[in-house]
Amino acid sequence: MPLQIDLPPGFAGMPVGTDDKMNRGHAWTVAENVAAGAGKTVEEFGSYLMALVPAMQANGIRVFGKFAVGPRKGDVATLTLGVAQWPEAAPGNRDAVVAAMAEQYRGRHKRAVVQPVRLPIGPAIVAISGGEFHLPERDVRTQIKAEYQIPLPDGRSVVILAVVAESEDAWPAVAEATAKVAWSLRSGETS
Repeated sequence: MPLQIDLPPGFAGMPVGTDDKMNRGHAWTVAENVAAGAGKTVEEFGSYLMALVPAMQANGIRVFGKFAVGPRKGDVATLTLGVAQWPEAAPGNRDAVVAAMAEQYRGRHKRAVVQPVRLPIGPAIVAISGGEFHLPERDVRTQIKAEYQIPLPDGRSVVILAVVAESEDAWPAVAEATAKVAWSLRSGETS
């Protein structure tokens, strides 16, 4: 099912598809815009992005990138949108599926705030969570995450939209930006 979304202002990232020539073009466009800021050449940065494409394709990722978010200069969020196929026969009632997805999410993420919502494309769950990640050398990182899981009307797939930031102060902006993207999700099919 072709999909369209409205990305946040200032979003820098790339769509990921099945056409390697298009993926390469998107990777090089991103590389031309951000390589210098990362201290890399366009070729280096573009090749790094292309090296990630097979893993993103294997995980159903269709869009990946970053954008500025939150009250402080330099706060950046990472947006990932993927589409997963149902492992078994297509579920019937999407509201019942969403209720089951919400319970399952709550079971896996005990501290997350999870609730069913109704988007223009149909029922979904939204979850907000946060936590600390302890890395080597006593490096502690805060992570704020807003996630939507949206069963699609095709009855065969679910969209997973996740936005993550490392700023605790940015959580209201992360939640708002993620909601705007989720609410913009629509079928890309033309009538």
